[in-house]
Amino acid sequence: MIGYLHLIRPLNAILSMVGVLIGYMLAWGGFYFTPQLVYGLLAVFCISGGGQAINDYYDYAIDRKRKADRPLVKGIVSRRNGLIFALALFGLGVVFASYLNELSFYIAVFFSILLILYSAVMQEIKFVGNVVVALGTGFTFIFGASILTIPPVVVLIAFSAFLANWVREIVKDMEDVEEDRGHKQTLPTLMKSHEVKVFTGVLLLVAVFSGYLPHFAGLSNSYYLLLVTLANLVFILAGTQFFDDKAGESASTLKKGMMIALLAQLSLLA
Repeated sequence: MIGYLHLIRPLNAILSMVGVLIGYMLAWGGFYFTPQLVYGLLAVFCISGGGQAINDYYDYAIDRKRKADRPLVKGIVSRRNGLIFALALFGLGVVFASYLNELSFYIAVFFSILLILYSAVMQEIKFVGNVVVALGTGFTFIFGASILTIPPVVVLIAFSAFLANWVREIVKDMEDVEEDRGHKQTLPTLMKSHEVKVFTGVLLLVAVFSGYLPHFAGLSNSYYLLLVTLANLVFILAGTQFFDDKAGESASTLKKGMMIALLAQLSLLA
């Protein structure tokens, strides 16, 4: 069981659930427990876990070559059982979403299919896969709100989360550029280093600006403004690290900025 738990990367799945919870609470205007919320949280946990598990299934050869500490490589879980487990999680996620409404159900089906295609087809064209991963992160907020209704503020924070995660995916690819070369098409393997830095820098600036969109639209409060500014300062620090060829440090700093951004989004309920 430990192997299967490791396969789904539970921390990532829990973070996806936090996005759903924030979107749901913003749609309600506060916290209100309903069975639909439980179904929504379980749906995204399963779909996120399924995405991680099937990614390991298709990445088996590369992970084995790298001697990665993954359950399939170590033989704790067989490849066949890993695939069955992943598909079962996707199925469960869609079933849980079917207890919600049509929009929520269609979002769950769409991203289940997209995550399978990402692992099966898009791994070699990872620069496209980066967008898929970032889009999935942003849509956790929209999925949570879709249980009820999707207010404009949820769309704005989902857009900001999408951009920040897209930046982090590119930064992580820069860190892995030598390992990916010849195996996967990433922006760092297809473009010159300075071109990747310029593109990522522009994307990061757009992400920083997008964090203020709820404020400009009159949908935030002073707590949000303070926290999102703090998050943006951390993002800018990550950008300077990236330009100084410290991709590993930059990816870690970006993750810290995203945690602060989550607090900012929660503060919208104050």
